Amino acid sequence: MPAYISKHKAPEQPRHVWFVCDILGIVCAAATWALVLSAAGVLLCALLLPTRDVAYGVAHGTLFHLLAFLALAAHARTMLTDPGSVPVDTEPSTPGGPRCPLCGAVQLARAQHCLVCGRCIRRMHHHCPWVNNCVGEDNRKYFLLFSLYTALAALHVLLLLCVPALRSYARGEWDRHGVPSPGGSLVFLFLVALKGFFLGSVSFAIQMHAICTDRNAIEQRQRERGRPGPGSAWMNWKAVFGHRLSSRWPGSAPLPPQNPRGQAGTAVWSEGSPVNPATICQSSQVLRGKRNKRP
Repeated sequence: MPAYISKHKAPEQPRHVWFVCDILGIVCAAATWALVLSAAGVLLCALLLPTRDVAYGVAHGTLFHLLAFLALAAHARTMLTDPGSVPVDTEPSTPGGPRCPLCGAVQLARAQHCLVCGRCIRRMHHHCPWVNNCVGEDNRKYFLLFSLYTALAALHVLLLLCVPALRSYARGEWDRHGVPSPGGSLVFLFLVALKGFFLGSVSFAIQMHAICTDRNAIEQRQRERGRPGPGSAWMNWKAVFGHRLSSRWPGSAPLPPQNPRGQAGTAVWSEGSPVNPATICQSSQVLRGKRNKRP
């Protein structure tokens, strides 16, 4: 039988800033910001300002800078948010319970120790040097948004660069003596956009698959599935983004409390692995249905 937490609303824990002091991660995170900001400057100075169409420049400049701002905001939120570290000063529910031999935290179900962060992380997916943090239970939403906005911004730049070139080629403006030679700034912008689109789209696809199947990267390699877990991809999605559709979903605002009214408790399996109450209700309904079908 799973342990059960009180139905009353628990007091919210004070938020603290989380930062991993890893040299490689700091360099990669700083390089990410530098590439995005430099791409924004090159796009504005080399492509949008020289155009004579003011509406064209304003529209595409606004769209790209909006996507870049959302991507950097999600990146900062991913980097500075505790991914779900297990406190090291808590006592196990049973005396002498298992603890992590590296950090001393209680060994929870679906928690893995990160050698870079030096802590056990709940539902750890992987440690990403580009955000200088682990991707875990509490910051997976922000990493997913960072990947999405990065891929969209890079795709926007690729379209701005490739569509005019393909149109001029289709009109026959290219020949052996008139092949366009873009400047070094546009080549740099193309390479940065291509890299951003590839990495962002791949990361987004991997995270979506992990959310829908309720498996992190470690569990996928070990051919294991988290038990028990939500029964559908939609329930898994709401567990990451929040159970109520709101304007916070596409932004990097903190997640609302999963149980704001205190109307239902949260079951705990093993040493504190949270389970959605809807899963327990669905399981009980299935059991009741099987009992009614028995002769």
